[in-house]
Amino acid sequence: MADINAKLLSSLKRHAPSKVRVVCGDDTREIAVPQRRRKWSSVISAIEARPWAQCELLDKSGAVLGYIENDAAPAELEELGGGAGRDERIAAILLRVMREAWSFRNEETAHLMQAQGAVVRELTSAMNGLAKLYQAQVEAATDVASLQAQAENGGQLKELLEAAPQILQILPHLRKMLNGTVAKE
Repeated sequence: MADINAKLLSSLKRHAPSKVRVVCGDDTREIAVPQRRRKWSSVISAIEARPWAQCELLDKSGAVLGYIENDAAPAELEELGGGAGRDERIAAILLRVMREAWSFRNEETAHLMQAQGAVVRELTSAMNGLAKLYQAQVEAATDVASLQAQAENGGQLKELLEAAPQILQILPHLRKMLNGTVAKE
């Protein structure tokens, strides 16, 4: 840790940046360089406050003056040290990491199950809608068939009404025929 701090201090003094960009994986943060005494120690404290992999020393316009790579072992592993308790500490770290991973997996699974439940509810609702639509179509087809049957019966009645004047003209002759008066004339 002392080696990396010495490396940081010498690079900061040599380049005298206005800002320092600290990179750790996808995480990037910028540290402004104060204009006071012991500014480099405050910048180093701000850098060391969180894990970091690389520092970019920037001038006022944002141009890169230099880089510093963190080749020191992570502080968590330095604390492990050696000895008999080291294995238990490593196991505790691994267990914590696994629990965090399981927690993330459980959250993702819960969200996935909620989304799938919503999809199933929507599909069920759509199927119920289709069943109601099909039932309405069956009822409409039944009504149409009934109306067609009535129209056909109405057509016979219409024909009968159209023929009514002719039937009325023939009716007196039919009556006479049935009474036998036509034969006597």
